[in-house]
Amino acid sequence: MSRSLFKRLKYLPVFWLFVIAIAGCSNPFTTANAPDQIRLGTFNLENFDGLNTEKLEAVSQIIERNFDVIGLQEVSPIAADKLKEKLNKSKPWEFILGETGGKQRIAMFYRKDAISAQKVTEWRQVNITGTLRSPLVTYLKVGSNFDFTLVVVHQKGGGGKDADRLRQNQSDILRKEVDNYQKNTQSDPDLILVGDFNSPTWADQNRGLRDAPLTFLTKAIETDAKENCLKKRGQPKTTDGRPRYSNRGIGCVIDHIAISKAPKGAEEEYIPQSIQILDPQKDLGFDSDRTYFSKVSDHLPVRAIFRTK
Repeated sequence: MSRSLFKRLKYLPVFWLFVIAIAGCSNPFTTANAPDQIRLGTFNLENFDGLNTEKLEAVSQIIERNFDVIGLQEVSPIAADKLKEKLNKSKPWEFILGETGGKQRIAMFYRKDAISAQKVTEWRQVNITGTLRSPLVTYLKVGSNFDFTLVVVHQKGGGGKDADRLRQNQSDILRKEVDNYQKNTQSDPDLILVGDFNSPTWADQNRGLRDAPLTFLTKAIETDAKENCLKKRGQPKTTDGRPRYSNRGIGCVIDHIAISKAPKGAEEEYIPQSIQILDPQKDLGFDSDRTYFSKVSDHLPVRAIFRTK
């Protein structure tokens, strides 16, 4: 960096330094922008109301640079509109917003220039109390060869026996909905579930889906320290330093991507080993994990890449 450029950067507001850092980030799956691939993921935005300009900028940059379609959690209607407006400054984006959850709803954002989408339904039975979030079910078509049903999930949060019991019951009902969907001869065999399940794959709270005809891609990257995902010092990571957790608070992978199995399911289109929990520094351009968690969310985005031909 030249001395004159350093001087100019030195006196820039912190916010614009942050934006520059985001703009300069690199990504190991650069081929994901190819016409025959789609970057799909999930991201809990932690009570995203759209009113914090810095967070809105960060979220839009993360989504624009790393995804073509993404399931979001904890999004208010105002935030969804503001995020769409921000994203549309570079490419045409659209969203479908869930009807339940008050100011912390489920949303599905997608690039209109690459994907067509329509809402199918919401699985209301999973919303046991009526005050939770119903899974959002949408049908998406990419090009002329890949279409699939995407289910965006946000299970009951919090700790304690009551919350655990609710999640367990939700998982059982979600399994029934998946079974009913797959038994329906009119259903597309390509089924993808994404979202904040608020439990690792191995937890009892996910028992309903563990033996379902689904492959949890995130199982390959989560820690097996079942009693407590957190290490004594810091969150668990792979040998090359990548995250093995998607939520800072408990240090577990609780944000998942699950796909229907081959030979007919979406597993056929999945690009092996492309599943990633995006790292604040390696992938997103932040100067530290702490900066990311303080400015964006207590969750990390999760992404997988699929072939469209």
